[in-house]
This record gives sequence, structure tokens and C-alpha cells, in this order.
Amino acid sequence: MADATTKELTLRPASTICEEAGAVILKLEMPGVPKDAIDINIEGDTLTITGTRTSEESGPYVIRERRRGDYRSTYTLDERVDRGKIDAAMDRGVLTLTLHLRDEVKPRKIKVKSG
Repeated sequence: MADATTKELTLRPASTICEEAGAVILKLEMPGVPKDAIDINIEGDTLTITGTRTSEESGPYVIRERRRGDYRSTYTLDERVDRGKIDAAMDRGVLTLTLHLRDEVKPRKIKVKSG
């Protein structure tokens, strides 16, 4: 049987982005990445998310379909995002970032007064 070799990959995680109630919600699928192996950085208008998926299994392998490697995704933030108000949570392999909008750009309702 041939020797099974694996290459480490850099993967772009599947993601969804939506806007709701004063925040932009970014969800990235990063299965196998522990939360302490995720780095989230902002430099200027660029948000970069990286994570490393490691394997505790040791070879030699006959077949290995589970890969180890890095996730990397980069996004450009628009001026509405408050860079100081970004929350991150990891649950069941999905990283959720809540990018809060600056107060001055959030929709607001104005009451009409009499007289």
C-alpha cells in the first residue's frame, strides 16, 4: 500500500454575513479549530481571521482524509463599524463575530411632536 502523505492547507472558511439590529454578524465555519488557536486582528480597515486546525492523531496512515491546516479569511470593514466594539464567540465549530455599528449610523426613530 502506498504511503499516505498529507499537505497542510490554507483554507478559506465558509462564511455568512448579515446585518441586524445595529450590528453586522459574520459567521465562519472553522471545525476542528479550538478557540485558543484563533487570531482576530484589525489593521486599518482590514479584519483578518486565522485559525489552525491540528490533529492529535499520529501516523503512519493507511488513509487520512481528515486534514490539518490553517484557516484564513480577510474582510474590509466599512466606516460604519465601531472597531472598539467587536465580539467573538465559538460554538460547535462556528465562529461568530458581532461587529457593532457606530451609534451615529444606527437607524433611529424620530417622534413627531404636536404644535
